[in-house]
Amino acid sequence: MKLIKNYSRKLLIKRAGEVKRVVRICSPEKVRKAGILWTEPDTKAFNFLQDFFRSKSAIVRNICYSSLKESSESNMLVKKDINWLGFPKNSAIETFIKTDFDLLINVATIPCFALDVIAAMSVASFKMGWDMGGYGFYDLTINVSKNPDSLYLAEQQLFYLKSLKN
Repeated sequence: MKLIKNYSRKLLIKRAGEVKRVVRICSPEKVRKAGILWTEPDTKAFNFLQDFFRSKSAIVRNICYSSLKESSESNMLVKKDINWLGFPKNSAIETFIKTDFDLLINVATIPCFALDVIAAMSVASFKMGWDMGGYGFYDLTINVSKNPDSLYLAEQQLFYLKSLKN
């Protein structure tokens, strides 16, 4: 199993290096398209961010990783949507990855390789998350290991994003 994880990680690093994008920091109030990555336990954080960006008239798209084997919702990433290497193989995920978001935020506080793949391959202008795997795919990473709560992570992400623009 360790061999497959190591191979998957190396393959992801290679593919992520091929992604062409321009990094631009956008203040939270000026975000027009936001992408949110989350897992089932992160519902409060997702709702917090969705409400925040929708109140600013932004378009919000999301992908939720679920431990279920199947789901009828298009924004749910489930086990059947992931190949043996851990890479998503769903057309909705490909569309999400190719969308030029002003901001991509990952609020997952548990390791999820499939969400790491989406974040790494995304052409979003600015990417934020907690880089638990040490991949380095985010433009801004916030370590919340002392308080691994997704709502706290989301609040910190908005706080630092506002600070960067000022």
